[in-house]
Amino acid sequence: MAWTGKIIGGVLGSLLGPIGTVVGVGIGHQFDKGTSKVKQISQTFQVAFFGCLAKMARADGKITQDEIDAVEAIMARFRYTGETRKQAIEIFRRAKDDPHTAADYINQLADVIQFNPQIAMTFIGALHAVAAADGAIHANEREILLQAERAFRLRPGTIDAMLNGGFGGGSAGGTRPAQVNAVENAYKVLDVSPDASDAEIKKIYRQKCMEFHPDKLASKGLPEEFMTYAHEQLAKVNEAYDVIKKERGL
Repeated sequence: MAWTGKIIGGVLGSLLGPIGTVVGVGIGHQFDKGTSKVKQISQTFQVAFFGCLAKMARADGKITQDEIDAVEAIMARFRYTGETRKQAIEIFRRAKDDPHTAADYINQLADVIQFNPQIAMTFIGALHAVAAADGAIHANEREILLQAERAFRLRPGTIDAMLNGGFGGGSAGGTRPAQVNAVENAYKVLDVSPDASDAEIKKIYRQKCMEFHPDKLASKGLPEEFMTYAHEQLAKVNEAYDVIKKERGL
């Protein structure tokens, strides 16, 4: 979603408060007069999202090329191209040195996504990718992840489980059958234990479908780039459930 119109003042401040005033002024773009509330929320999301990534990259004192590459990969993953990519880079550049904290941006993002757990975990995955880009998680980076865990109202221990390799991103050994790996990965996609009952798995599957449902996400005013990613995730959820049903003979 491109932003058009020239900056006159800190109009972003009306959406993001003091954060918007600092980041918005000088971006070189401004909201058009009459911009819908949904579009305003979308633009707010982008400022908060890339502001958080900037604070994470800066958390260990210096932004490395590896961290920049991680942010570039995130933009590619979410299909940020052309003008929207330029805007994301400019938000990142301004946010990394502004006086606000990572918690300020995280709390703003939590308000925008209304504590949707799937969106929250997607965002935390992006934060973690930046934190781990240089090979180690600094104490300040871990604290930002824990702040996100609290702000998004996730289960206590979610971040520690992620840092300890407790979910997602498991390695697939080359000697293991592809079918076994596919089944294990399917359970990870649904974030459910292989020991769960058929009824429990069906319940979780339906919950994830609801959380990634295009209509529900569109009502939150999320950017088009995130909507595209959400469609892809919903397809993965459906595919994972099909794999589990086949494995269980359902």
